[in-house]
Amino acid sequence: MYYKDGYSMDENLRVIKCPRCGNEEFSSEAVYCRICGTMLFNYCQGEWNDYRQEWSWEHKNPGNARFCEICGKPTYFGMEKLLLDWEDVKVNSEEDAFPDFNEFDGDIFDETAAVDEDEEIPF
Repeated sequence: MYYKDGYSMDENLRVIKCPRCGNEEFSSEAVYCRICGTMLFNYCQGEWNDYRQEWSWEHKNPGNARFCEICGKPTYFGMEKLLLDWEDVKVNSEEDAFPDFNEFDGDIFDETAAVDEDEEIPF
C-alpha cells in the first residue's frame, strides 16, 4: 500500500507550497513560511537540547512522513497535525480501492432494466 497523502517536496525536501497557508513564495534560503511561520521542511523531532530548552530538528523527511525513517522519532508535519493520522488515511484508501467482485451475490447486469429495441443507435 502507498500512502499518497502529504505534500510535494523539491529536490532539497522542502515543500513546494506551505502546508498550512498555501503560500508558494519562498526565498532560496527559507526554512519557515514568511506568511504563517510554518516550517517548510519535515524534520524529525531529534533530541532534546538542554542548553536551548527545545528539540533539535534532525533528519529531513518526505512530505507524508509522520515518523522519521532513520531514527523513528515523530516529524514536524505529524506533530503539528499537518497530516492526517496514518490509520485514517489507510481506511480512506481502502474504501477507495476497487470493489472485490467476489463479494457480489449475483450478476452485475440489471436484467430488469428497460430496453427500447426501436431506439436507433447514434453511430
